[in-house]
Amino acid sequence: MKKKVFAGILCAAAGIAVIALRGVAPWLFPLAAAIVSIMATYEINHALGIKNKIVKFLTGAVSFAIPMCFGFRTQLLALGEKLGLSLKPSYLLMLYAVLCFTVMIFDFDNIRFQDMASVIVSSCGIPFSITVLLYCNEIDKMFPNAGYGRHHGLFFILYVMFCAWLTDSFAYFTGSFCGKHKLCPKISPKKTVEGAVGGVIGGIASTLILYAVFDNLIFDEPHRKYLSVALVSAVLCVIGMFGDLTFSALKRNCGVKDFSNLVPEHGGVMDRFDSEVFVLIAFYSIINIFGVVF
Repeated sequence: MKKKVFAGILCAAAGIAVIALRGVAPWLFPLAAAIVSIMATYEINHALGIKNKIVKFLTGAVSFAIPMCFGFRTQLLALGEKLGLSLKPSYLLMLYAVLCFTVMIFDFDNIRFQDMASVIVSSCGIPFSITVLLYCNEIDKMFPNAGYGRHHGLFFILYVMFCAWLTDSFAYFTGSFCGKHKLCPKISPKKTVEGAVGGVIGGIASTLILYAVFDNLIFDEPHRKYLSVALVSAVLCVIGMFGDLTFSALKRNCGVKDFSNLVPEHGGVMDRFDSEVFVLIAFYSIINIFGVVF
């Protein structure tokens, strides 16, 4: 138990340090996102039993490149103009998929089509979702006319983390004390309906408290959009649970308990970011479809 608590505190401290230094050292945030992405992709490859070195290199390179390309997109576009090249990510990702399937053809005895498809989806989807944290950090630049100020970046980073991780924590404690009805026994036997309800309620409450603190004490001007925060939080908390269950199903299919043993008694990167992946993608979709949310 002491080892688990210490490891959790250490990881939290590292995360807080990266967030706190994102303004002082702008390169640190994209680099940290890239490192998390490449580690998560490695864990997925390991769970799927991918051993081909070329595939590992390609997936690792793409996982690392996606957050870095967003973080240094201005420099990348300038380099493209200087070289007379169109360095659009969509072109490069399509080329990446072709290369991966080409490798599969030459190593067909060891790589199944479904595994390669899973690798491509995870090595693109997971880094993209983690890159949304960088997007949140620059929300005032992404929506220059929405009234977002310099503090909204920190708020949105914390907001999506609260929706994922605090929902999971509230679900765990609620399920431990009053959980009776199994939620998905074939995928995750310990999760209960009561825990899920408690997780969503706790997640909504925690994000409302976070928003109240920022809206009253930190934002340059109050926005007073508590209803919007509650509604979006409810959606994200539920989606985060689906993310948790999705990656639990993947572990079941692969026959592993944790994606890795990187963090003692916590598992690997993907064991910590399973719900966060879905929350980030959903948040990105909501804020772009509906524009200004809160």
